[in-house]
Amino acid sequence: MNRFFYSRLAVTNIKKNKSLYLPYLLAGTLIISLFYILSSVSIMVGESKMEGGSTMGALLVMSTGICGFFSLIILFYINSFIIKSRKKEFGLYSILGMEKRHISIVMFWEVLITGAVCILLGIVGGAVFSQLLFLLLLKIIGVPAALTFQIPLSSVLTTLILYGAGFAVVLVFDVIGVARTNPIDLLHSSKKGEREPKSHWLLTLFGALALGGGYVLSWTVQAPSQALVVFLPAVLLVIIGTYCLFTAGSIVFLKLLRKNRSYYYQPRNFISVSGMIYRMKQNAAGLASICILATSVLVTLSSTVSLYIGEEDILHSQYPRQVQVTCVADEQSSSVVQSAVADHAKEYGFTVENALGYTNLYFPATKDGDKFNAVQSYDADTYNINFVPLQDYNRNTGSNYTLKDGEALLYMEAEPIQSASFTLLNRHYQIKDRIPVPEFMDTNYSTSYVLIVLPEYSDLASVCDDYNKYLGGKAERTLWYSYSYDLAGDKAQLQEYYGTLRDSLNKTVPRLAQTENIDNARKDFYRMYGTFLFVGIFFVTLFLIATVLIIYYKQITEGYDDHDRFQIMQKVGMSDKEVRGTIQKQVLMVFFLPLGMAVIHIAVAFKVLCKLLLAFQLTNTMLFLVCTIGAVLLFAILYFVVYQLTARTYYRIVQAKN
Repeated sequence: MNRFFYSRLAVTNIKKNKSLYLPYLLAGTLIISLFYILSSVSIMVGESKMEGGSTMGALLVMSTGICGFFSLIILFYINSFIIKSRKKEFGLYSILGMEKRHISIVMFWEVLITGAVCILLGIVGGAVFSQLLFLLLLKIIGVPAALTFQIPLSSVLTTLILYGAGFAVVLVFDVIGVARTNPIDLLHSSKKGEREPKSHWLLTLFGALALGGGYVLSWTVQAPSQALVVFLPAVLLVIIGTYCLFTAGSIVFLKLLRKNRSYYYQPRNFISVSGMIYRMKQNAAGLASICILATSVLVTLSSTVSLYIGEEDILHSQYPRQVQVTCVADEQSSSVVQSAVADHAKEYGFTVENALGYTNLYFPATKDGDKFNAVQSYDADTYNINFVPLQDYNRNTGSNYTLKDGEALLYMEAEPIQSASFTLLNRHYQIKDRIPVPEFMDTNYSTSYVLIVLPEYSDLASVCDDYNKYLGGKAERTLWYSYSYDLAGDKAQLQEYYGTLRDSLNKTVPRLAQTENIDNARKDFYRMYGTFLFVGIFFVTLFLIATVLIIYYKQITEGYDDHDRFQIMQKVGMSDKEVRGTIQKQVLMVFFLPLGMAVIHIAVAFKVLCKLLLAFQLTNTMLFLVCTIGAVLLFAILYFVVYQLTARTYYRIVQAKN
């Protein structure tokens, strides 16, 4: 036998099955390009020595690893569709005299060729576009840069090793799959699954409970800290529930439809429902995967875009004024800080405007009815208790409240106190009034926020002493004075003013803690959230590729499975129009179900996602809602386009003459 026989046979097989392999090669190339680009861009960011580059590089490196993990799963999953479609072909080889080891050699050459093409084209494509996308990243974060083409060799090596190993694992599983099956089973593998699947009510119930549990966790979240804790369990429950309901619940539902005689005994419904009952066992995992991937696309796209668009809102929520100075407080802090700030501003020709200052004490506590229990550290169940004196509150809000000893004003997120009083550190307070959210303070914390306004500065000092004594030295809290202001004047010396501010204030302000400004913080924000958007684009692309591939291969495999059945229906009298109508109804029922479920998932998860975004200081719920609706509409349009294209392929296969 010619030593090139197997390699030539492999090439012939790939050409013969081009409808299977061309999308696989294209998708594999794109996926590997995405990984290479992320890897190379992370290296470019590190080598650029830009300010904030270490944080950006770390985020990109982590994203590269996640991208590699998901891409291998996608390649492995799509390969299973190809092997399933070719099992009859492998069985025919066995019948014609080829041993399993010979088939394994052919498969080796096929995987080697496809893997080499994908890796080579992926690296070449990634190298061509990586610099362009690096410039796109710099554009997003607002950093100027020149075009300098480079190919990081470490990225090339990492890509070769990762995907070389990935395709090797694919080969091993393909060979094992063929080796464990006898030739007759391979030849007739396309006929498997014709036995009607059973109704698994327990699995359906378990899926409904899992999905319901995930939904309940999402809807009962009250604080960002709780969202961080419950989000992953909720996601796992929803994934489990989705797979169970698609696998078992769909069969139960279809059999219930079959019992509805007025619906079932119509030509279109009869063919669609009966066909789906026989195919849903094979379809379920793929459809559930489409649903989960679609949900991932919607969550990633809406979250990253809203974070990027809402950067200025986030920035101004943390920096209500241009400059912010913080120090450990005493009764003279207000006058000392204000005088020092005014003197330094005068040196550079600036005047202080829109100033606001307040003394603040904060610590964590849990809630039991109308009683707060002070604790040492924050977790998902704690509240962030904040105190300000009445004088500062009235001055910054324009209010004219008066308080007697033992009275307090209260603002509280999450579950409010129902009674007219509360207890904290063995102190009993009467609630004189419930105040709105204090705009002059940063309330964007990962735990539920509580503001308590007390009559005097001395009351805050007493509470601070009580807290430190209560914990017996395990924690040490102090009062802080925060002073924020805007600057008016010639901006030419602004950066020099920022650069010398801390040293100047240190001369007169005791125990100075921080000097921050919105202009320098803006650069950090744009780098962080710009990187989030950049990474989000990659993951959305990756998930879209996986979604489109699964839909495409599902249509092909279903088309071949249904070909004989619809040929029989035509022979017994169904017209071409009736066949087409039946096909369209079945495809609509099957492939738009995942989209509908994905929209339901994103709608239910909206609340917990809003809480998660609060951890990134995004409070603009309307912006996130608009981005979510936009993401759903864009994805639905793309989904419909893919459906139209793949439905034509399905119809051509089903209608093909034997």
